[in-house]
Order: sequence, then structure tokens, then C-alpha cells
Amino acid sequence: MAGKPPRNSFRIQLGGWLSDFAVTMTCWAYFTLGFVLLFSVGYCVAYLFSPQREISFQRLTNLFFRGFLGIVRTAAPRHHWQIDKRIAETKSSVIICNHLSYLDPLLMISLFKRQKTIVKTKFFKVPILGWVIRNAGYCPADSNGKFARMMIDQIEQMEGYLAGGGNLFVFPEGTRSRDGKIAPLNRGALKIARLCRAPVYVLHLCNTEKLFTPGKFLFNTRIKNTISLTIVDRIEPDSGQGLSLTELESRISQALMMLPAESEGRTI
Repeated sequence: MAGKPPRNSFRIQLGGWLSDFAVTMTCWAYFTLGFVLLFSVGYCVAYLFSPQREISFQRLTNLFFRGFLGIVRTAAPRHHWQIDKRIAETKSSVIICNHLSYLDPLLMISLFKRQKTIVKTKFFKVPILGWVIRNAGYCPADSNGKFARMMIDQIEQMEGYLAGGGNLFVFPEGTRSRDGKIAPLNRGALKIARLCRAPVYVLHLCNTEKLFTPGKFLFNTRIKNTISLTIVDRIEPDSGQGLSLTELESRISQALMMLPAESEGRTI
């Protein structure tokens, strides 16, 4: 009959949807049940007995999300991952990255055993999640109300944390880009880098939104895609101190807009 879609086309679409659904459910089952069955005991032991609770929570969170990303990579093999190996070796630095998908912070956590980031204040109020990120030493984004003291304490401790080998990673746009363009940057992380005299690494992330698209629940497992994370600039602390905040912001914005190939000739 005219206007009726071919049966094979419908079956292909249904098969694709079922594949996306199965992968999504598998990943989020790990996210929930994996935490309860595999990691909750470890967090409780670290909370009660670890002499370095913050470090223990960060390392457990790193292991948890390495497992999550391992499942994602295995279950969605059409998405190829190209992660600059130098990134995981980075220590004592402020790491700036563009932001495309909810997968981005999970990927960053999976790369660093010692990691902090700035988290929207609403997540500190979520049961269990808020407890984990508080004990991991993550920083609330909002300095108002009861979280003001927490933010001040974390900033005061940041210089020692960075000097001890930890990393602070930040998505300075503050939210996910819906069109790939770089939004105006929040200067908070830049001020921390200048205050702590820490190197700033600028990373360029590509195509995570094609696997997990903003506004959609299901992973898109069917397309061929390459997800890449590349160092596009490195700003030494002495250089950072010589630049005004406006100049530093401009340099980082320009680096974030680069394609990875455009940065190959730059000194990193």
C-alpha cells in the first residue's frame, strides 16, 4: 500500500531502538546497582576508617567511573575513543575543558585518581550523591547559604591539594553546549589557578554529545563516531601570573575553539 513504510525498515528501526535501550539500561544498572553492591561498602569503610578520607573517596570514585566508561566502550563499539595519554599523567594542575554531554565529567573523573571539580550546588542536596561529593572534597558552585563555608574551605585548601599532586578540572562554560560553540567562561577556575600558581591545561573534547545527546535518555549506539580528548594548550604559572584575567580568559577561549589538529604546532 502507498505511503506504508517497508517492513524491513521498521524492523531495523526497532532493532536499533532496542539496542540503544539495552545499552542504556546496562550502563545505568551499573550506575545504581554497581554502586550499591560493589562500592557502597568501600565508601563506608573509607568514611569510618581511612586516615585520608578525601583521597580514598576520590580514588573510589575514579574506579567507579572507570568501570562505567569501560561498560560504555564495550557496549557501544561503534564509538571509537581517542584520549591523549598525556592527560592521565597530569598532576598538580587546573584542567579546563569544553562541555558537550553529561558523559564529560564522568570521563574526566575516570582519568584521574586525584580529582576535584566544581559541582552545581543542587547536587550536594541529593541523597548519597551529595554525601560522596562532599567527602571527596568537591566544590559547590554557589557560595550562598550553608554552602558558603564549604566553598571557602575548599578554596583555602586548594593550594596544598594541587601541590600534593591533585587536579582540579572545570568546565568553565558552566553548562553543556548545544551547538558546539564556546560560551563565555566563568573566571573562578582561572582565579584559583593564579592564586595557587598552578599550570593550566586546556583540553578539547569532541563528540560525546553524539553518544549521549543532551535532552535524550537513550545512548545513541548505532552511529560510527570518534570521541577525542586532546591537550590544546598549556599555560605555565609564571606565564599565567603575567597575564591579566581578561588576557588569560581570551587565550583559553581561543584554545577551546581550536580543532585538535590546529594545536599540533603549538608548544604544550
